[in-house]
Amino acid sequence: MGDRFHIIITGEDGHSSSFQFSRRKTLLAAAATIIFILTATIVTLTASGSLFENRYLSHKVDELQSDLSEKDLVAAHYQKQMESLMKEYEYKLNNQKTHYDLENTNLQLENVKLMTSAISGLNARSELIESVMHNIGVEIIKSNPETSENSGGPFIPANDPPYDQLIKKVDTYLRTIKYMPLGRPVDGLITSKYGNRTDPLNSKKGIHEGVDIRGKHGEKIRATAAGVVVKAFRNGGYGNYVEIDHGNGYRTVYAHMQNYLVKRGESVQQGQVIGQVGSSGRSTGPHLHYEIRLHQKPVNPTKFLNVADLSHTLTYVN
Repeated sequence: MGDRFHIIITGEDGHSSSFQFSRRKTLLAAAATIIFILTATIVTLTASGSLFENRYLSHKVDELQSDLSEKDLVAAHYQKQMESLMKEYEYKLNNQKTHYDLENTNLQLENVKLMTSAISGLNARSELIESVMHNIGVEIIKSNPETSENSGGPFIPANDPPYDQLIKKVDTYLRTIKYMPLGRPVDGLITSKYGNRTDPLNSKKGIHEGVDIRGKHGEKIRATAAGVVVKAFRNGGYGNYVEIDHGNGYRTVYAHMQNYLVKRGESVQQGQVIGQVGSSGRSTGPHLHYEIRLHQKPVNPTKFLNVADLSHTLTYVN
């Protein structure tokens, strides 16, 4: 009787029913029922949690999609603005290019006018220099200015444009003029010419290798060309004496000076004061003895003296 228990159910009519159950089976059934209920409860809770999480994630996805949509709209708006700005910039750029093209055209026209004027001026200077050189009997030697600093004529390659040829030609001519002894070292009359003459001190026939130019004591003596002083000293009968090498075969000599204001090795420019008129050495009065030598041989300075000072009308190229 210990392993079983009875359940008696009595109805309203007094009739009763009796049920017998095994204690062990009942406990097993109860345990199974409890386990089932717990399992169902856990599954339900787990499913509810997953559902909640899925809903949360779905909500977040919806929010992100909404945010992305808004950003897409903003990006599209900025893109339209950028396209509008680029079109405006391109329009302005085209206008500026048109304006620049017009200015450039006007500038080119001005340059053509200036170049035409420059060519005319250069031709005039070239012709003037050629005329001067022809009148004094000096031939402008053709050489490369890069290898001969102070002398020579234009080196004109055949493939150079005409304007460049003219510039090189005039540049070389101007350099030649700068180092050519042109004009007078001092104002005054020529009292003794170049060549045969009667010596003023002993009345004997002799050769005068230069010219004597009358002057006043202290009057300024100027170099007739640029060059380097090779001699500056007291030279016997020449008195105070200066000799300048012009680097192109020409040298000039200045003698009987009251004093000299340059020293040996000094570079001088055309027109620079190198001394003062005097009567030093073998002299009868204040004057300047002036010589021009070409390759150590005296030449007649007269034609060189008669050339006007071109430094007032020509710009030299350094």
